[in-house]
This record gives sequence, structure tokens and C-alpha cells, in this order.
Amino acid sequence: MLITFGALALFFALIVVVLHVAKSRRDVSTFSNYAVGDRSFSSWFVSMAYTNSWWPGSTFTAVFGLAVASGIIGLYFLVYSVLGVLAMYFIARPVWKWGKQFDLRTQSDLLALRYNSPKLKLVSSIISVVALLPWLILGLIAMGTVIQWASLGNLSAAESILIGIVVLVIRQFWTVQMGMRGLIVTDMVQGIVAYVGAAVLCLGLLIFYFGGLGNLSQLTATQLSLPGFEAREGGLFYFGIVAAGIIGSLCWPMIFTRIYTAASVREVKKGSLQTMIIGFVFFVLLMLVALCAAPLPLAAEQPVLAFFAVAQDAGGIALLACALVIVFAAGMGFVDGVTQAIGTQFANDIVGVIRPLKDKQELYLAKGAMAGFAVIAAVIAYQIYDSPNLAGVTQLAYQAIIQLAVPIFGGLVWRRGNRAGAISGLIVGAVVALALTLPYMDIGGAVPWLGGLASGLVGLAANLVVFVVVSLVWPSSKAEMNRVDQLFLAAKSGSTPPSASVREPDAVPDAV
Repeated sequence: MLITFGALALFFALIVVVLHVAKSRRDVSTFSNYAVGDRSFSSWFVSMAYTNSWWPGSTFTAVFGLAVASGIIGLYFLVYSVLGVLAMYFIARPVWKWGKQFDLRTQSDLLALRYNSPKLKLVSSIISVVALLPWLILGLIAMGTVIQWASLGNLSAAESILIGIVVLVIRQFWTVQMGMRGLIVTDMVQGIVAYVGAAVLCLGLLIFYFGGLGNLSQLTATQLSLPGFEAREGGLFYFGIVAAGIIGSLCWPMIFTRIYTAASVREVKKGSLQTMIIGFVFFVLLMLVALCAAPLPLAAEQPVLAFFAVAQDAGGIALLACALVIVFAAGMGFVDGVTQAIGTQFANDIVGVIRPLKDKQELYLAKGAMAGFAVIAAVIAYQIYDSPNLAGVTQLAYQAIIQLAVPIFGGLVWRRGNRAGAISGLIVGAVVALALTLPYMDIGGAVPWLGGLASGLVGLAANLVVFVVVSLVWPSSKAEMNRVDQLFLAAKSGSTPPSASVREPDAVPDAV
């Protein structure tokens, strides 16, 4: 235990030192600085922050375990992650330009600007916060697994969960104090340890432990194939989860906000390409280890814990300690990102819409909300850590949040899309997705009578149809169309049109 807990303690101490150095160099004096780090970061910081927010600690447990138990279907995470980052590359210019010109802090700010609608800002932010809370709870619970393995089985699951929660809640002290700047700086350190470290570890396991890829020949036909139409999930299940992942990849607020932290459009685009390379190399190596481990009894017995079991079997306590630090770094970065996103949206997009706040008030409210949600998540996590329905709840959250893709991407590519269409489509899509997800939560919201198509995609299709139809039937006024045209011109030229401001809600009357 001395080696495992010692390694975790040293890494935690390193993060604290980095945070104190970063805090002494730059004071957080405005809410914009707090929420987006003064829009000053280079591409490597952006790419590592994106990676650290996208691949949580559960990648090494739940996703690794999925590949061990079910085979190549686990690679779907790679497919939609790489393509999702590609989407960030193509929307970088309008999103970053508008963010810089109009002091946007969140994706809900972007929606409010594009559609001139504080109502849409409020609704989208509530959806985001509600959808993020289960992932914050899961992040705290996953940390309990790290603590239990570090104790070499000497601590119970309940004791490990409690210790893991306490550690992460303590870490949130700096997240609350420093906001996005502290988050981005530590994401660089955590990302190097988690993903570069994992790539090196996995490469070593493939060469020295497995002796190559020979174990892949022992995989069963089921592990080497995708679910067909005869399976309960349905033949469209794989397509559904990949498509939902691609579409929803930029709907999570902590991912979207990474664009605003960059110093320029060029840094966002470079960061996108670097993220694709980092994610591809890291995840391919991780999945190769998972597939090679699948035939081993020690992995097949408990697939979710197989990453730790393989590391310990290959290199004893020392290599297990390395694996624990890797998962600890990934899990900490994810929880930090979710906490920061929830606090910022609560202050900026929910309370700020209901009751306009001054800059300092937003700053204090965001800090209080981050602390409050961290405590709430900790209490819930300790109460339900052994619940069998956690996966279903997160799937429900995912099917709901991808509905934001229609107003976000529709608004970026179609100028005639308006406030009435965005709000109507979002409500219809969320209701359809909810109604279809609840009966099939145990299979991730795959609808059997639709060939396994994800319920969120069905809701998304309804959302898109309503968005287009309503926008065409109740078109925007000439004044509103002129305002939108000016926004798109501003994205190209860099000038700020005087008639468009996210800080003046409802400045232009429109439908709904």
C-alpha cells in the first residue's frame, strides 16, 4: 500500500504545486477570465484540455471492460471521438470569433447570441447542467475503484468511495478558486500523465507482456463481430451509438468551452488536429491491450477491473501504481472539467438570465455553485455507488443533451433558422428522446423495433424537422435576418456589428 498510495499522493502534490504557481502568476479578477481563462491558451493546452475532458477515468474501467467482454465494438469510442473533434475544426472560426467579439463564455451564450433568445439560453443550460450531474457523480464513484485497488483490497468498496470522494472534493477547492485557468494548466500535466503515460504503458504491455498481438487470434467470433439484426440491440445499434457520439461530441458544455479558451482561431484548429492524433494513438493502444487481455481468465473474470489486473500481473505493485496514477489523472481532470462547466453555466446562463448580475456577483455565484454541486454530487455518490441503474441514467442524460446539436449546428450553417424553430425543435426532440429511452435504458436507449437505432437520434430527427418547418412557416423579421447576416459577416471580417450583443437580451423582437 505504501507504493500505491505514495504514488497517488506524490501526483496529487504535484498538481497542487502547479496550481499554486499558476495562481501566483495570474489573478482571477473578472468573470470572463474565470470562465474562459482570458482566451489566451496555445493549441497544446487546448488539445490536452479537450482530451482530458473527453477521456475520463472510466475509459480505463468501463470502456476497457467493454472491449474485454464484447470485443471490437469497444472501438466505436475511437470512431466517434476522432470524427467529433473534426467537427470542432470546422466550426472553430464562427464560434471563436463570436466568443471573442461578444465575450461569450458558454455554448448557451452562443445560442443566445445566434437566436437573440435568453429563453433558449436558459433551457439549453438547464439541459446541460442536469445532464452533467450524473457524470460528475460517476466520476466521483470511479475514483473509489482507484482507491480500493491502491489499498490492495484492504479497504471496502464503501470506504474506498468515501476516501475517493473526499480527495476529489478537496481538489475542487482550487477549481472553485481559479476557474478555467487552473483547469487548463493542470489539464496539461494530467493529460501528459494520463494519455502519454497510458500509451507508453500499453506499448510496453503489448511488447513485453503479450509478446505482440498473438492473443487476438484467440478472440471468439462474437468478439470479432458487431451486433446483427438478430441481436436484441438490433442491426442499427452500432451505427446509432457512433452517430450519436459524433453529433453529441460538441454538445457537452465543458468540451465546447475549450474553443473559447484558445488565443486564436488558428490555435483552435491546430488543437483539434493535435487532439485527433493524441486520442487516436492512445486509444488504439489501449484497445489493443484490452483485446489481447480478453482471453485471459484474470481479465474475463472482472472486465471492468481488467486494466489494473493486467498491470499488476505484468509488473507487480510498481506497475499497478503507474496504472492507478494514470486513471487518477484522467478521472481528476474529468471531474474538474464537469464541475467548472456546471458552476459557470449555473451563474452565467441560469441565474444570470433570471436575474441579471454584475461581474463580481457572477464570479462569486459561480464559485458557490461549483462548491455546492460538488458537495451534492458527493452525497449522492456515496448513497448510490452500488446502484445497478447508474449506466441507464447516464444514457438518458446523453440522449437528451445531443438535442442541443440542432440549434447549435443548425444555427451555424443555416441563417434562416430562428428562435421559434430552435425552441420548438429542442422541446419536441427532448420529449421524443425521453419517451423512447425510458423503456430501453438497460440497452443504452437502443429502440429494438427501429433496428436498434438510438432513441436520441430519433428525437434528433424530430427536432431537426420541427426546427426547419417552424423556421420556414414563421420566418424571422427583416430586422432579425439583418442582425444574423451581420453576425456571419463579423465571423469573417472580425468586426463587431453594433446591433448584435449577447448582453442585451430580447433587443430584437421575434417569434417565441
